[in-house]
Amino acid sequence: MDSLEGDLKDLLMEHRQALIDRSMDPDRRKDDEPEEFLRHFINLDGYGHFPFTDFELDFRRTVQKWGERKVTENGTILWAAHRSFEALSQAFRNGDSEQILRHASDLSHYVADLHQPLHTTTNYNGQLTAQLGIHFRFEIDLASRYLDQIQFAKMPAADLGGILASLHSMALESFVWVDNILLADRQVVSQLGIEREAFLGDRPRRIYPEPYFEHMFQWLGSPLELRLNQAVHRLNSLWWMAWVKGTQSGH
Repeated sequence: MDSLEGDLKDLLMEHRQALIDRSMDPDRRKDDEPEEFLRHFINLDGYGHFPFTDFELDFRRTVQKWGERKVTENGTILWAAHRSFEALSQAFRNGDSEQILRHASDLSHYVADLHQPLHTTTNYNGQLTAQLGIHFRFEIDLASRYLDQIQFAKMPAADLGGILASLHSMALESFVWVDNILLADRQVVSQLGIEREAFLGDRPRRIYPEPYFEHMFQWLGSPLELRLNQAVHRLNSLWWMAWVKGTQSGH
C-alpha cells in the first residue's frame, strides 16, 4: 500500500496492521464455512487445454456449460475475488470501516492466491506427478527463506480494466508457470539424490534439506519475484479501483 496516494493511502495505512492480520481470515473461515475452501483456487486445466478458450467468465454460463458440480470442484476464486471487489467498493461508498477491513483483507488473500501458480492446476500438490508436497515447498518454504532477497518495485496503482477479465488473466499467467515449478522440482531432486519417500507425512511436515531450496531459488527466484511484484501492484490497483468506484461520482 506504500505506492497508493491520498485519502485511500491514509485510510489503509491507518489500519495497516489489521489488514495484515486479517489477510489470513479466508483461511481461518474454512472450518466454519466449507464453501470457503473452494474460493482459493481454480483448476484451469479442468476446462480443457491452455488457453482454455471454452471457459466462460460468467458464472451462470460456466455452470450451464460444465455443470455446477464440475465448476465448484474446479474452484471459484475468480468469482469470490470479484465479489470481494464489489463488496469493498460498496463499503467505501458507505464509509463502513469494518466492512472495508474485511473485504480489503479478503481481496488481498484471493489476489495472492491467484498469483501462486499451484492454485491454478489440478496437480496443485504434485500428487499427479509423484511430487507430493510441492505446494508448500514452493509457497511457504521457498518463499519464506528468500523473501528478504526479493526486490519490490514501487508501482503506482493503475486501472486494470474489467475486473473479472483481469482476475482471469492473473490466473492464466500463473498457470503458465506450473510446468516450470514442477520441472525445477524434478531436476533438483534428481540432482541432489533426494529420496522423496523419506519426507512424506505431515505430522509434523518433513522439510526438504537446505540445498534443495538453494537450487530451487536459482531456478525459480526470478519468477517468484515477478509474481510477488505483480500481486502487490494488482492488489493496490484493485483497492484503488474499488475506492474510485465507491467514492467518486459517475462510477
